[in-house]
Amino acid sequence: MNEEVTTAVPMPIKRSLFLKNLILIFVIVTASILSIWIGLLQFQMPEVLPQSSGKEQFSAERAMQFLEQIANKPRPIGSVEHDRVRDYLLSELTGLGLSPEIQIVEGNLTVWGLPYEGKVENIVARIPGDESTGTIMITSHYDSDANSPGAADAGSGVAAILETIRALRESTPLKNDMIILISDGEEIGLLGAQAFVKKHPWAEEVDLVLNFEARGSSGPSVLFEMNEQNERLVAEFAKGASNPITHSFISDLYKAMPNDTDLSIYKPTGMYGLNFGFFDSIYSYHTQEDTVEQLNLKSLQHHGENMLDLVRHFGNMELIAQEDGESLYFNLIGKKVVSYSEKLVLPLMFLAVIFYTLTFLQGYLRKSLTLTGSSLGLFIFLFIFGIAYFFGKGIVTVISLITGVDVWTLSAHPSISNPVFTSMIFLMFGLILILYNFASKRIDVKDITMGGFCVWLILVCLSSTFLKGSSYAFLWPFLFGLLCFNIILFLRGEYSFSKKIISLILAMMPLVFVAPIIYLVYTLLTLRYSGILMVIISLLIVFFIPMIHQIQKRYLIMFPSILIMLGFLVLIGAYLRA
Repeated sequence: MNEEVTTAVPMPIKRSLFLKNLILIFVIVTASILSIWIGLLQFQMPEVLPQSSGKEQFSAERAMQFLEQIANKPRPIGSVEHDRVRDYLLSELTGLGLSPEIQIVEGNLTVWGLPYEGKVENIVARIPGDESTGTIMITSHYDSDANSPGAADAGSGVAAILETIRALRESTPLKNDMIILISDGEEIGLLGAQAFVKKHPWAEEVDLVLNFEARGSSGPSVLFEMNEQNERLVAEFAKGASNPITHSFISDLYKAMPNDTDLSIYKPTGMYGLNFGFFDSIYSYHTQEDTVEQLNLKSLQHHGENMLDLVRHFGNMELIAQEDGESLYFNLIGKKVVSYSEKLVLPLMFLAVIFYTLTFLQGYLRKSLTLTGSSLGLFIFLFIFGIAYFFGKGIVTVISLITGVDVWTLSAHPSISNPVFTSMIFLMFGLILILYNFASKRIDVKDITMGGFCVWLILVCLSSTFLKGSSYAFLWPFLFGLLCFNIILFLRGEYSFSKKIISLILAMMPLVFVAPIIYLVYTLLTLRYSGILMVIISLLIVFFIPMIHQIQKRYLIMFPSILIMLGFLVLIGAYLRA
């Protein structure tokens, strides 16, 4: 009689394996949260300085006293409130020791290509420098949208100008001349900027303009646009601002959006320019909710500190024009701004292609990679992007239908959009990991990873060719990820400790780099573009695959289950709070 012999795994060993894999999942989640936190440190805003702070410092509380007088009611061009604010600004500038004037221009202006025959009233003033080598101009607009008190847009910029002038009058005079332009008619067609450029004699003297805007009522003050020949500007901005935040990809994104500011008028005249704005809480933009009460004081503090820091920096340096090139720039970690010449973009792209090719050859010769498997990995990732796009589009629509909240409200209010966005990320990664679990049973994990890196290489090549200012967002995570992947290919032992460490580094370092980029894209595009957002976020999965592979297959289903559970919990919590 033959008896079937079966082997059983003792319960203590099973429990030990379960615990080890659960700990590994906990490490991945915890390290991811920590990496995102480190990446987002650059968006920390300065603390609000009180009215009692030093007279040479910018105080948001002091600026708020100006703003309370400016942003009582809507002040569209030509309105009674507009005239009241105009007179108030003239009085305050005079009280600060300046001799402001009103530049009145009627006719010879256009509103989005159509003739405008009404009256524009810019407020202009000047502070002469002691040893001037050029002229800087600080500017914002004092008119508001017809339906909005305009506390942020752009009362915040005007109040910051008044507080900056007050601080300057308390400190050592600048070497360079400074022009103050509080422009009119920006909201209906950049009219004040047109009037200044076409009709005011000072316009020809301006070497550098600092423009301040807002498209929301909170968030950090970000340098989102400058002129093309900007290598020197970027370097001086990084040196001059105490809390610099800038990414050159925003300029590419801004060009694709249907938005303009006064700087759109100044740049074609040859003026160098820096354009600042804050973008969070977009629900208030051009609405009755853009009030003094809704404005985040930290945003005003950051706006004002940028203004005062840079006025002092550029106001005391030589503004003599020099040959300049174009650069890419971004915050690396915290307030560290990195920049390099655009001339390096194509050589770096070729380096990326060569590095990818050598990596594949190394893996192929070691019998770790196959052409067929890596090609299938590429198609898997293309399929993932399709799932991510339609998931992103679909879930926002479903949430809108279930809650009765329209997509705009879902997108505009951070108290709603932030938890929805977070839950979408959890749910999407859970779904992708289920797909990965299925695919990894048929295709080697290294081939899947190599296919994912191929997608990144395609994006590096496309951005380096057509959107050079954005190429860094794909290039550096790709190169770092490929470097770590090469080390993994060299290491032996499927579940060795060294592989776990390198795999963890591979996942976390690109996340530190990419997290702030995703935040800015999310802030600027909002959940109305949820499909695109989910595709961008799904790109990150390639960096996690070697780490996820360290979870043994029998326990891998725990990870997507936890993520999906977290996604639904966040979503339910947001619904109950709404």
